[in-house]
Amino acid sequence: MKTWTPLVLSLLMVSVCLDRAGAGQISTESNVFNGYQLTTPLSDYPSFKLIETWSGDFVQEVSLYENPAEACTLNGVSFLKVRYRFADGRLESIYLVYEGLDNRAKLMEWLEEHYGKLPSAERRTIPQVLWNGDQMDITLSYSKHSKRGMLWFTSPALHDMVNKSFYMPAD
Repeated sequence: MKTWTPLVLSLLMVSVCLDRAGAGQISTESNVFNGYQLTTPLSDYPSFKLIETWSGDFVQEVSLYENPAEACTLNGVSFLKVRYRFADGRLESIYLVYEGLDNRAKLMEWLEEHYGKLPSAERRTIPQVLWNGDQMDITLSYSKHSKRGMLWFTSPALHDMVNKSFYMPAD
């Protein structure tokens, strides 16, 4: 029997809960976060360290990387983990983990300043809020149980290919 890792559960939650109608709309057609452009080839990031690879039905290779020399901070929030996922050699997503509900508020403020305001009903949602665009989707979530949250930037086209090839890598 396979063990469901927190990352896999988060990925499943996002793919199941994605509701474009209630999400904020990214005001620009940006696909860049912190200098990293989604869909860019892996060869543009030589400092990345490979963590894991797997394959699926719709992508030949999905690979997970980190940049050990990088320290990412947004609006005073430091992240516990930053991971970069590539689908067939192109940057599919950037996954960041943070601690604390107060940091969620700081991240929401930063995201709204950079990617557009959320509808008022969406702003009140604690577990997960979404911004959608043609080239980038953003998910900000928080678990009251673990007191940790996730900030996730994804390329909708590549993310869809990875989700169709859903695989649970070992923990």
